[in-house]
Amino acid sequence: MTGTKDSTYPLNKGKVQQNDEEFPDGGFTAWMVVAAAATIMAMSFGMCNSYGIYQSYYEHTYPNIPSNVLTIIGALQAAFTYFFAVPSTIIMSYIGPQWVVLIGGLISSLAFMFLSISNSPWQLFIIQGVMFGLGSGLMYIQATGVTIQYFNKNKALALGVITAGASLAGVYWPIGIRSMITKIGFPWANRVIGFIYIPMTLFSSFYLVPRFKPQPRKPDENFLRINFNVLKDLKFQCLNVAWFAFMLSLFPGLFFIDLFCIRANVSESLQLYSVAIVNACAIVFRILPGFLADKFGRINIVIPSLILAGIFPLALWIPAHNTALTATFIVLWASATGVPVAVYPAITGQLFQSTGHIYSYLTVFYLYGGVSSLIGPIIGGSFIPPGNATTTKGFEKLAIFCGVLCLASAAVAFLLRCFYSKKLFVII
Repeated sequence: MTGTKDSTYPLNKGKVQQNDEEFPDGGFTAWMVVAAAATIMAMSFGMCNSYGIYQSYYEHTYPNIPSNVLTIIGALQAAFTYFFAVPSTIIMSYIGPQWVVLIGGLISSLAFMFLSISNSPWQLFIIQGVMFGLGSGLMYIQATGVTIQYFNKNKALALGVITAGASLAGVYWPIGIRSMITKIGFPWANRVIGFIYIPMTLFSSFYLVPRFKPQPRKPDENFLRINFNVLKDLKFQCLNVAWFAFMLSLFPGLFFIDLFCIRANVSESLQLYSVAIVNACAIVFRILPGFLADKFGRINIVIPSLILAGIFPLALWIPAHNTALTATFIVLWASATGVPVAVYPAITGQLFQSTGHIYSYLTVFYLYGGVSSLIGPIIGGSFIPPGNATTTKGFEKLAIFCGVLCLASAAVAFLLRCFYSKKLFVII
């Protein structure tokens, strides 16, 4: 397999492939779609990526509740964001993606309003976990689904830009949330966030204009409008397993790095900005690798990044007991994990878009991510002692958990590459 254009990949023989000329691959409308999609990412996974701030706050507020129970709140956010890919796709086929985004954004805004008046832990699970996850999930898949309608040659770059929206939000949300909780209290901090979501929602729903109108359901289509035959595709299942393993390792690290810095007693500045640093590093390494992936192959780029994402926790996080080593780990690990987040969805589009069932592929793909996002933090949290502990006991097990799973993801991604070519210098 050679060449630099998606249309040259003989991945779906017998299928009608879309030529590069059919995609705008730029222009005002296309890039405003990217801006709207990046804003959606900021409202959905940008907030999910910032849950570590809430985790530390809840650990202090509810010291008698185990860490792996509190982390279920954040796990539900991420999991429901993926799980609602199915109902979101169904609703979108009837009313279009823009209305779905508007509904999802308003639900997310209301979730923060209700969170401001919550007064018991069980309410946090319902409001912050389920309700916000519902709103986030309605929006999330629309961002990816509409964006890939406009890009082919620059697909990985465009998806890297929109996922960087989540990373950028992961910089300002943690700083803003922690600052507001300190200055105006937990209730008003969440009310302010709820109000901010309103203009973000309006902007996203206005500019996320699809190239194609939703098609009416065909007589032979099921109610879900998902072609379950995609599950029979062994190459797709190989991709799903690699994605599952990576996502299983990602969120435990994101959710507990803030708590680790507090318990490791590193410098105050690193304690305050650890989550923001993680997401700041991911910004660059979700855009630049996307550009490189379009030139040198998306699977080729994701494999070495996964290997590094597996090595860094084992080599740096386990012995990290001071500010310098902890900061080094955070920067390197965040940079390495930023690449698969951006490139894995682009690989899905590259391999399966020409089948005519890309929404079915994306829906199943994100469902795998939802399951791993739910159970990963729960398993990772079981290693961490609850309450206001003053040691990093348990974090070495968490580091091993994260590292080994990333290496497993790299191994499966390498197997997927071998399905297409075993030659080293081939663009895949």
